[in-house]
Amino acid sequence: MAEQHLITAEFFGNPVSIIDHFGKRWLTAEQVGVCLGYGQDNARKGIGKLYNAHSDEFSDADTCVVDLATQGQTRAIRIFSASGCIKLGFFANTNRAKQFRTWAAQTLEAAAAAPAALPSVAASLKMTRQKERIALEMFVAGHDIASIGKHIGVSRATASLLMHGKYQFGPGAGAPECTPALIAAVAARHLAIEQAKMAQAQERAAQRFLKNANNQALADALEQIGQHLSQAPALALQAQKGGTQ
Repeated sequence: MAEQHLITAEFFGNPVSIIDHFGKRWLTAEQVGVCLGYGQDNARKGIGKLYNAHSDEFSDADTCVVDLATQGQTRAIRIFSASGCIKLGFFANTNRAKQFRTWAAQTLEAAAAAPAALPSVAASLKMTRQKERIALEMFVAGHDIASIGKHIGVSRATASLLMHGKYQFGPGAGAPECTPALIAAVAARHLAIEQAKMAQAQERAAQRFLKNANNQALADALEQIGQHLSQAPALALQAQKGGTQ
C-alpha cells in the first residue's frame, strides 16, 4: 500500500480532506459528493453511480482505486484527481457543480502543479496539452480569457487561440487530454457567449430605433416652433404697416 498524506482545505466553509498521492492531489468519492451537495449518507454512492454512468470518459490520470485506512480498517477506495473532480463537476446536476469545478482547478490542479513549474521560466511558459485542458476547463467554469492566460502563464492572445482550437502545439507538448465532454462544453459556452452578444446587439439596435421614434415627436414639435418663429417677423411687420396707415 502506497503511503498517502492528508491535506486539509475548505469548500463552502466545510473541511475537505485532500489526499496527496504520488505528488498529485485527490479526493475520495465521498468527499467529492459532499462538495457537490450530495447528502452525507448518499455522497459516496451518488458519486459512484455518476462515475459508472460516464466511466468511459475517465482515464487513469482522472481516477484510481487505492487502499486507505478508514476507521481502523484498510479498504479499497476510489479517488479522483483534479481532472477527475472537474469531470464529475460537469456531469453532476447540482447547484454547487460550477463552483466545485473552479475550486478543483485552483485547489487541486494548480496547487499540485505549482512545484513542477518552478525550474525555469522557459519551462513555465511552455505550452502543453495539460495546460490546454486546464485552460478549457477554466473557460467552461466561467473564467475570462485574460485570467485563464494569467493562470497558465501565457499571453491573452495565446489563451484566445487555445479557446478557439487554433494553437499550434510544438514537439513534446504531450498527448491531447481534452475529452469529448469537455470539447462539447467549450463549444456550448462559445455558443452561449455569441447568443448573448447577438441579444445585446439586437437590444442596442432596438434602442436606437426607439430613440429615433421617441425623438420624432419632439422634432415635429420643434419644427412647429421654428415655423412660428420664422413667421413672427413677417407678422410683426404687417402689423406695423397696418398701424401707420
